Amino acid sequence: MSRKTRVLVVDDDSLLRKLVAEQLIRSDFDAEPIGSAKDALVRLNETDYDVVLLDIMMPDMTGLEALREIRKLEDPPEVIMLTADTSLATGIEAMRHGAYDYLTKPATLDEMEAVLRKADEKRRLIKQNASLRSVARRTSSTDEALQLIYQSREMAAVVAQAETAARTDSTVLLTGESGCGKDVLARHIHAYSARRSLPVITVNCGALPESLFESEFFGHERGAFTGASSLRRGLLEAADGSSLFLDEIGDMPLLMQVKLLHFLEQGRFRRVGSTRDQHADVRIIAATNRDLSADVERQRFRADLFYRLNVVSLHVPPLRERPEDISLLIDHFLDIYRERFNRPQLNVSAEARQRLQGYSWPGNVRELRNCLERAAAISTDDAIGVEQLPFVNVAGAGAAQRIESSANASAQPASPVTLEELEREHILRVLNESNGNRERAAAILGISSRTLYRKLREYENESRSAGLATEA
Repeated sequence: MSRKTRVLVVDDDSLLRKLVAEQLIRSDFDAEPIGSAKDALVRLNETDYDVVLLDIMMPDMTGLEALREIRKLEDPPEVIMLTADTSLATGIEAMRHGAYDYLTKPATLDEMEAVLRKADEKRRLIKQNASLRSVARRTSSTDEALQLIYQSREMAAVVAQAETAARTDSTVLLTGESGCGKDVLARHIHAYSARRSLPVITVNCGALPESLFESEFFGHERGAFTGASSLRRGLLEAADGSSLFLDEIGDMPLLMQVKLLHFLEQGRFRRVGSTRDQHADVRIIAATNRDLSADVERQRFRADLFYRLNVVSLHVPPLRERPEDISLLIDHFLDIYRERFNRPQLNVSAEARQRLQGYSWPGNVRELRNCLERAAAISTDDAIGVEQLPFVNVAGAGAAQRIESSANASAQPASPVTLEELEREHILRVLNESNGNRERAAAILGISSRTLYRKLREYENESRSAGLATEA
């Protein structure tokens, strides 16, 4: 979507308002003419405009009276007055009542266009500032350190496709296992796009309670529900002119999927409790570790939204399929923890590095990062040894036992373990080592509590064993 300044031209002179609107449209504005101040107020209560060109002298209601009413609106547009009076008194009076500026008739198109663009820029900056304040969060040092670290051909091919897609405004769908770096790739796409001057807005769809989805996405008006004491702008308004990263899109409730699809198709939305259309120019980047096509077949995800999101599809390979990246990632995370823990000599022993290099990493890059952070935090000296890597040691010992057993026994080899079985085993092991504490296990695994709860429910249904998904 390309953003155009939305202008409402209000003048009782039908020829003039039509001429002005046509000229503005040719100059790449989105202009709408209207014949009276009262009709303009009705229209402004229905949809959002950036700027109003308002004639001062009109029969039903003067421009100054209309200006006072416009300023009472929630999130009012900027107003530029049109007057035939060449004296300063009328223009100064209008600006005292909140007008951005005034133009004397007949104004040239260049004059009009320059003032309109300045007024739009002022309103856009005010909205952007308010929107970012409403969704701002303190950026952690972990977030700041996240970068695309790779040398494998598989990852290089994905990054090349991502950088090509970044040049357009097309919707991007990132797929891949949890923890493989989809969020980092999303920020990389934004950094290579024309929208990089504004911050990317991120929301984890799996972490938002369903009852808060609509308010968080679209914002709400004052008094829309109990506790809504003031206007709140949502994520879409905060991302206006930028990118909105929807992580774990597969966990979005069906009702919100309908509303998101409507926004993607129309570029319009309404805050909760409002009857007024808002517009936002947002580039959507979505990510999921689920098979959305299978979810569509099971009617867990809307097919029309899936097709709308799946314009550019990029699959991020798991870490076990690009083992040559592991050593680079180890060095990258060590650099972070050397600075964070003020331990410039921190390093990994040769044996520990070999274990890390040979581990399958079912939790991918996130598990590697958490493993190294834990090891750095609990190590008593600057050399991280195998004793600080319990998960890797268990896996390595298990692998050694299987190899020894295979070499000494003549029995048939064990059947291959599927990825789902490996993931399940790892999750249940971490949960057991966390003494059943689901919040702690989710933190170690690097996933949301909601995602962990869903997986445990699935395991419980499959095995018919009670108690896996209960609160600790």
